[in-house]
Amino acid sequence: MKLPGFHGANPLGIFKQAIQRFLKHDLSTYAAALAYSTLFAIFPFLIFLIALLSALDIPQFFDWLLDQSESAMPADAYSVFEGVIEGMRGSTRGGVLSIGIVAAIWGASSGVRSVMNAMNVAFGVEESRALPKRYLLSVVYTLGLAALLIASAGLVIVGPDAMNWIADQADLGDLWVTLWTWLRFPVLALLLTIAVALIYYVAPDVDQRFTLISPGAVVAVIVWLVAAAGFSFYISGFSDYSATYGSLAGIIILLTFLYLSSAVLLLGAEINAVLEHQRRNSVDTSLTAESPPNPT
Repeated sequence: MKLPGFHGANPLGIFKQAIQRFLKHDLSTYAAALAYSTLFAIFPFLIFLIALLSALDIPQFFDWLLDQSESAMPADAYSVFEGVIEGMRGSTRGGVLSIGIVAAIWGASSGVRSVMNAMNVAFGVEESRALPKRYLLSVVYTLGLAALLIASAGLVIVGPDAMNWIADQADLGDLWVTLWTWLRFPVLALLLTIAVALIYYVAPDVDQRFTLISPGAVVAVIVWLVAAAGFSFYISGFSDYSATYGSLAGIIILLTFLYLSSAVLLLGAEINAVLEHQRRNSVDTSLTAESPPNPT
């Protein structure tokens, strides 16, 4: 069976190699470290977003963010996330935020640097970028992530009004608006896939070709959606974290959710790494075959 992006390779064989590399590189440990770093990077990133959105005057963004988070996160984890968002919105002002915006970006970029380190392990490469360059790149990637989030939110927030206007101008009736209501979720999944593909391209210290929709990114998004739904179902139906952790249950569930998300992200990176290694080996083999024999 041949699938796009696998360059004729057997997908099952690629998945098997990716899982073997995942275990060999001990990426479960890196996923735990990445989840821990992400937990502490989320809140500075949200502070930065609030400051940015106060300047752009897009108050609907956080309503959209909460809606998306509620559908993706377990209920207890979402309650913690919602409390943080509402607390920041209710007590913080743009003037106060502008004072600490540099510190917020710096704190958020620490999570990005953790992603860069984990991606290097997944691709099996040593970090060769100078330390100032790594810090600069992490800040740039943080700003890019913020821009991508705002663009995604704008697509959903402004989209229905724009579709209503187009439908009125073209006399398309309610069919076009209904179509957009259903299409926006595949569009969001596509944006998420592109975001993951960008992470796989820019985070590791690897000279590779950019693929807009890479197999690793597609697999990571699909597995993440299934894992998030399964974990949410498990939490709501079969597990009582409150009985074990008490008031810390929400934080524990959020951290576990971040761990699963990190593990899936790194598994997708291993898939792309296997494909990249196979592509380079095939190129080297073809170049060797085409090279003329040495004169004797």
